Amino acid sequence: MPHLLNIWPSVCRQLASAPRVLLLFDYDGTLTPIVARPELATLSDETRRSLSALAGMDRYVVGVVSGRALADLEVLVAIHGLVYAGNHGLEMRGLGMDFVHPEAPAFGASLAEVTRLLERELMEVPGILVDNKRLTLTVHFRNTPDSYGALVDSTVVAAAAPYVDAGQLKITRGKKVVEVRPNLDWGKGKAIEKIREECGDNPLPMFFGDDETDEDGFVAVQDAGGLAVYVGPIRERTLALHHLDSPAEVGQVLALLVQL
Repeated sequence: MPHLLNIWPSVCRQLASAPRVLLLFDYDGTLTPIVARPELATLSDETRRSLSALAGMDRYVVGVVSGRALADLEVLVAIHGLVYAGNHGLEMRGLGMDFVHPEAPAFGASLAEVTRLLERELMEVPGILVDNKRLTLTVHFRNTPDSYGALVDSTVVAAAAPYVDAGQLKITRGKKVVEVRPNLDWGKGKAIEKIREECGDNPLPMFFGDDETDEDGFVAVQDAGGLAVYVGPIRERTLALHHLDSPAEVGQVLALLVQL
């Protein structure tokens, strides 16, 4: 898997040959380092300047595709002209869109009940955060001692089991998180495809991500002839064909894109 900065001249040629480029990024672990609590993840000044500059250029469409709630994402990033996709693309704003997946709101009552159960069952677990984002639910255990990891996972599985067994909800996992989501054929890959369609001119897509939930996004952009970039230490279990070591290197790429 080549390091993106090591093959930058060939990447430049590919980007330069495209009339327009769609630049999409996960947020936590990609544009910002993973931090102890979600609200502490903020963009560096350099990354913010680069994203703002790119959003102002006609040849780029720039967006953030995240598991965070859309409103949370918009407040944290707060850059005019970006496309924002929250809850793994179940809700999106930008390019004239004000999109909510038509089936997603129907799962709100089930997610609220699972949230209630988890808040009760995990009350004694130190450092736990149960975050009901209306369209999805995330249990964060980054601040929880490692010895509790299996307990947290099994508790989430048990609380969601009636809804999973009924085909309503599904469980996904990421870096120190367990998520409960509507059992819909929808994720970051489908969101990226919809954003690209809304552009109207089939721009060359480029997507940067760091976690398991980014994998279908990697597939979507590579199937469209674009570039998928995994951010973090090289691992075997990624479908992305390029990598960067850290969010700091993502910042370097952003600066290079501004100069392109």
